[in-house]
Amino acid sequence: MTESKKARTIKANKELQMKVGTGQVDERVVDAAQKVIEANTVDFAPVAKPELDALQKALDEARKDMSDGDAVLESLKTPIMNLKANAATFKYKFISDLTGTVLMFLENVSKPDKKILQIVDVLHKTILLSLAYNMKGDGGAHGKVLLEAFNKLCQKYKPVN
Repeated sequence: MTESKKARTIKANKELQMKVGTGQVDERVVDAAQKVIEANTVDFAPVAKPELDALQKALDEARKDMSDGDAVLESLKTPIMNLKANAATFKYKFISDLTGTVLMFLENVSKPDKKILQIVDVLHKTILLSLAYNMKGDGGAHGKVLLEAFNKLCQKYKPVN
C-alpha cells in the first residue's frame, strides 16, 4: 500500500461531547426535533441556491483547469454533499437521493474528466428544474425515472484515459 493510501487515525474532537455530555438523548427531545422537521415549511430553494452557485462555480473552474484532480473533485463534492444533507430536511427526498447517487459515484472517481463534469452539470440542471417545479418528496413518477436514469448513467461511466 502506498503512503498516501494508508489508513490514518484521526483523533476525535471532544468539544461537542463536553457541551452535551454522553449517554442517550432523551426520547422527548428526539420527538420534539422530529416534529419540528416534519412541520418545516421553509422554502428549500433559497437554502439550496448558495450550494447550487458553488457547484456551478466549481464546474466552471474545472472546465478551465483539471490539473489538480483532487481539488476539482473536492470542489464538486462539497456543494453536492451540502445539498444532500439539507434536501431531505426540507422534504426534497428526490434531490437527496439524486445527490446521494452522484456523490457515491464521485467517491469512486480517481481523476475528473469531461464526462464527470457532464454528469455533475446534468445533476445541477436537474436540481434547478426540480426546485422550479417544486418536486417535493420522492419527485413522483418523474423523480423515479430521473433517479433511475442517473443510476444507470453513473454505472455505465468509463474513465477516459
